[in-house]
Amino acid sequence: ISVDGAPSPFTLTERYQMIRVGIQGYEVPANERKDANLVFVIDVSGSMDLDNRLGLVKRSLELLVEQLRETDTVAIVVYGTDARLVLDPTRGSEKGKILRAINRLQPEGVTNAEAGIRLGYKTAMRAYLQDGINRVILCSDGVANMGQTEWDAILGEVRGYLEEGVTLSSFGFGMDNYNDTLMEQLADNGDGVYAYI
Repeated sequence: ISVDGAPSPFTLTERYQMIRVGIQGYEVPANERKDANLVFVIDVSGSMDLDNRLGLVKRSLELLVEQLRETDTVAIVVYGTDARLVLDPTRGSEKGKILRAINRLQPEGVTNAEAGIRLGYKTAMRAYLQDGINRVILCSDGVANMGQTEWDAILGEVRGYLEEGVTLSSFGFGMDNYNDTLMEQLADNGDGVYAYI
């Protein structure tokens, strides 16, 4: 159990405090975890061109690579104005190849989240694990400004993948110009988890 608190950001006085209580759920031991097919869909638009956005995404992914098993697969899709695959589904044993793809990520264009998510799901189906974890993981500031920009319209096009068991989790990066609602609703309706980094 963890507890932390701070003055409420929703009031102008310091009279109100907010307290968060965290309770750790069951942690699956590493040797019991199913093999994972992970497709990272990364926002590389101009709004991500900050160290606490794209830079933090890259550092976070580097930490994840160390935890991959040989039987896991990772793919990376990026989107700015268009979406493209920068790393085909790659075995977890090829850590160097995965890290090189992460290090090459650079900001470009505007934000077409719809195209990125659509390509992410298609890529996840290419490496689909029948008895494994199949997950699309969105890393973004949530500021979509090209194509479909509302979570319900974006997910409307990919509902069939949810029925196949491919979940969508979203991780938010950055401060100030950040769309918390889009990121949370995508994860909630994609049967995944949402977190703000």
